[in-house]
Formats: sequence, C-alpha cells, structure tokens
Amino acid sequence: MSMFENMPDVGKKGKKPGAPSQPKRTPLLLGVLAGCLVLLCLALAGVGGWYFFLGPGASPAQKVGIAVPPGSTPSSASAATANLKIAFSVYTGDSPEGHSIWIMNGDGSNAKQTIPIASSPAFSPDGTLIAYYHWTDGIYIANADGTNPHKILGESNAKYLAWSHDGKWIAFSSKPNPNQKGNVNIDAVSVDGSQRRIIVNGGSMPSWSPNDQRIAFSDCRGSDCGILIAGSLGGDAGTMIAKELGTNPAWSPDSTKIVYQADVDSIKQLFIVNADGTGKKQLTSGTAPHVGAAWSPDGSTIFYRSPEDGNWGIWKMNADGSGKVKLISNVQPVDWAFERLAVTQ
Repeated sequence: MSMFENMPDVGKKGKKPGAPSQPKRTPLLLGVLAGCLVLLCLALAGVGGWYFFLGPGASPAQKVGIAVPPGSTPSSASAATANLKIAFSVYTGDSPEGHSIWIMNGDGSNAKQTIPIASSPAFSPDGTLIAYYHWTDGIYIANADGTNPHKILGESNAKYLAWSHDGKWIAFSSKPNPNQKGNVNIDAVSVDGSQRRIIVNGGSMPSWSPNDQRIAFSDCRGSDCGILIAGSLGGDAGTMIAKELGTNPAWSPDSTKIVYQADVDSIKQLFIVNADGTGKKQLTSGTAPHVGAAWSPDGSTIFYRSPEDGNWGIWKMNADGSGKVKLISNVQPVDWAFERLAVTQ
C-alpha cells in the first residue's frame, strides 16, 4: 500500500455529494502538536519551578527553607508594619558559619541574609546602620544592608547589643573572661569604638529608655532575679521592677512600659509592666516559649519569636497581647533565650 492511498479525496472528480470522505489527518496532526506543546510547557514549568525554588534563581530565604507561612499574606492589619525592617539571627549549625543575621520587611516578606557569622543585631536610630556581634571577634558596625563592616570592639564575648537613641552609644553584655563564672557587666562603647565604660556591675540584656537617661536590664539582687532599671551614666546598682526570673526587657517608645520575658511553669512567656513596676500583665501563654520581644517605632505592635506551631517563627501582636499573627517560619534563633529582634522604620 502506498503512503498516498489514504490521503483525502478532496478535488477528485466524480465524488458523490454527501458521500462520507476518509478521515482528515490535519486535525489529528494539530492535536498531536498541541499535546507536545503542552508537555513541553509543563517540562519548562518544572525546570522553572526548580530554578526558582531550589536552583540558582531561588531567593536566599527559599534556599534555607525560610518561608512566609500559609495564611500570612499581608492584610490591612499588617500593612501598617509592612514598611518596617526587622533584623534577626538565624541558626543553621554550631560552627560560627552557622550563625547569621537576616533582615525582612515588617510583614514577613523579602527575607534575606545580610551578615554572616553574626548575631545580636541592633539598628541605629535612623535605621541606616546595624551593630552586631561577630562571632568570636567582637562588636561590628555595618550599613543596614551588610556592606562596609568594621570592628569597633575586639572582645570574644560582647553580645546582646542596644543602640542609644541619640546614636552615640552601644550598650552590651560584657564578659571579658568567658571561663570565669559571673563577671557579666553592662558596658557601653562609643560608636567609633572609644570611651568604653561600665554602666552596671552585674547585669545583661540592656535596653535604653527613650531619653537615654536610664537602662533596663536583667540580673539578680540577692535571691531575687528579674528586671531592673538603673541610670545610664553608671554607679547605680538599679531598682528591681519585676521579679519571677524576668529577662530581656525592651522599653516602649513612649517610655511608659517595658515588655520582657519571664518563666511561667518553667516556660518563658512575654509580660508587660509599667516602667514604675505597676500594672504587670501576661501577654502570651501555652507550652512553647515566647521570647525576644521588640516594639514597633510607634509602640502599637510587639514583635517576638516562638516555636508555637512546631518550628521557630517570628510573630507580631498588638501591644495589649491581642491579634497574634505569624510572619515567617523556619527561623531558629542563635541565642533564643537572650537575643532580641531589632526593628526600625
């Protein structure tokens, strides 16, 4: 049989009107071609998906498994904080290389690593610079995007930083001899690395008052451990305003309140207290720790970290503890019990 024998007989003379013709091959060929195009598109989509999510085209956050959780698409409620920047540490291993600082938008979007081998971030008042602890090497300052890093203090255990509101000082927890028990002070150093001084003998995790005249911190006085307030010029042992092993205070932008974490049934939860020690209120509860709280610049929102739903994420809530929303998942902190988030405009 010839390959031409089954061709359509269109144009042949003597064909009877209405007589059935042989099936046309053109639609069949077009169908086959269309199917091939569909398969090709699917294959390219698969390659594109691999490139975007796992390959060279993936964002840094996607490559390490960081993701905005389902249901956390920015809403009108989160739009108010979307223009903020949040700096946080991420732990991926015990080596110094397994510690890094990331920055994301206030709604959890655009997370990216900015500084390697680092933790304890603190933004400058205008948000253009970031101070941090460079592991085993001391305190550094860099541009907020991580460029132009330079060391201002060489000390292997100078962590948990707080930048003064006038932009002149960085307070930190100092332990010059890491092998010696105790010997943890709150020191301050000028942003150029000069004029190092002791603020409090004994204490950790400092937070400046909005006018920079006082420091909130955590320490023990006798058998009582909790949140204390001392003058920022030094020579003041501090006054305790909250007990129950309270740690990691953060002063509100209007200077009236302090958010901190304290143990409840051996699990760290977030509390808020007036700066004079009155009006204490528990903000979080449950079987997971809630730590590292920081205020939004307008004082309406508190950002914090918790593994509440099974893995470490960054959350936000209203200042009264309502409206809790998870912003980002899979961001295990370096020092979860001690570090604070850093937030800026």
